[in-house]
Amino acid sequence: MEEKSGLDMLLDNLVELGLLPNVSSADKGTLFSPENRFSSSKTVTVLLSDSMFFLARSNVSTSFTGIYSSIELPAEVEYKVYKRNWFDFLLFPKRQIVGIKYIDDNLTIVSAKWIPSKELNLENTNLFLEINKAGKPYKLIVENNYLLSVIKPLTDKKIIGVETNEWLYTKEDLGNLLKKGEELIRNIKNASS
Repeated sequence: MEEKSGLDMLLDNLVELGLLPNVSSADKGTLFSPENRFSSSKTVTVLLSDSMFFLARSNVSTSFTGIYSSIELPAEVEYKVYKRNWFDFLLFPKRQIVGIKYIDDNLTIVSAKWIPSKELNLENTNLFLEINKAGKPYKLIVENNYLLSVIKPLTDKKIIGVETNEWLYTKEDLGNLLKKGEELIRNIKNASS
């Protein structure tokens, strides 16, 4: 019996969750003949709702999995949020402080100037921390044109996303991201409107 690839397991689990994945591959030209060439990148997309998308992408050097949507915020609003680690002061010199001890003690917010105090309330902070309890390091992203047209309906828009730099394929990991990640994105979109 042939062992299933991470892509096959991801597709099987998405279908079992009732979703309809779309897979695309891109060959970036290699020295090998087409019969012996592996795909340079694999992208799996799923439309979750009218404005929410699941995306998993893997190429030779990186992978990531996340859910994304567009969000209406001023153009200058861009930030990333991570679960706080003790060494973040070394890695993130532009760390922002919200002014609420619980949030500041548990999250690292990186932004040039925006402090997401309205979007990151206690409920959303707890939800983000819950997502991270699954053992994967997730980040929350709000950025202009973040996905660079990978998902056509989100092209040239401000993107909000919850992602990890890992290829997720187990039902548990996918369920955690899809349920809690989608809830977090909806909460933040509601708080910012």
